[in-house]
Amino acid sequence: MSNPPKKGSKQWKANEKMIATNPVLRAARDTAEGFKASSGISSFDNSPEYKANFDKIDWSKGKDKVERKFRTKVNGKYTDED
Repeated sequence: MSNPPKKGSKQWKANEKMIATNPVLRAARDTAEGFKASSGISSFDNSPEYKANFDKIDWSKGKDKVERKFRTKVNGKYTDED
């Protein structure tokens, strides 16, 4: 068996990059280091004010905004023109 790479080395950084992309590997690393494996989902704010006013948040995606209309050009002429 080989020794694990030293923290901060080139191989260690490559391993961490690979671990960061895979949730299974991330959970295994966390438990190996003594941390509780998390789902990766966390709340932004757990203050009492946020919890009390959660139902007042407008979750709409801005339906009142004017959507951009993109035009496409084919052979020097816009497709929405006659």
